[in-house]
Amino acid sequence: MNRLVYERFGSRNGFVRYLGYWLLARIGIYRRFTLERPERQRRLVFICNGNICRSPLAEVYGRSLGWETASCGFGCGDGFPADPRAMDFARSQGLSLAKHQTINIQDFQFRDSDFIVVMEPSHLALFREKSGARFPVVLAGNYCPNPNPYIHDPYNCCDEFFERCEQRVMEAVRGICG
Repeated sequence: MNRLVYERFGSRNGFVRYLGYWLLARIGIYRRFTLERPERQRRLVFICNGNICRSPLAEVYGRSLGWETASCGFGCGDGFPADPRAMDFARSQGLSLAKHQTINIQDFQFRDSDFIVVMEPSHLALFREKSGARFPVVLAGNYCPNPNPYIHDPYNCCDEFFERCEQRVMEAVRGICG
């Protein structure tokens, strides 16, 4: 049972959060964080915790689909590479994270036309707190074929979940980019 939880949800905590956010989503709490798809002239800015797993993959995948993209993180230093597993996963999808360098949200240069995509409901308030900015903000997981507003951070998770999470990030980007 534990192995199933770790492979599917990343951790017990990830499982509990997934269920909680799923229930809240079912009653419509996060509906407003799924907007129409962004216009082509907008830059998609993907944000996660460390800017080494989820948001860098979203950035390069969105760019490969013809969109202007960027990414940053809430709790990272500047100038670090992507996680090696994220680099391997991206490579397996024909993408490259070789040039990726982390950037903290405090150092990121937002534009008025940015369309912000976060990975977890807790990131909604964190974005407002850290950026002080007013932008359209959406939850990436709401754009997946099986929507759930929560995409758990795979950083400390097993390889099976890491790959599952990165696949979900790609599903979300495809849903956003149309």
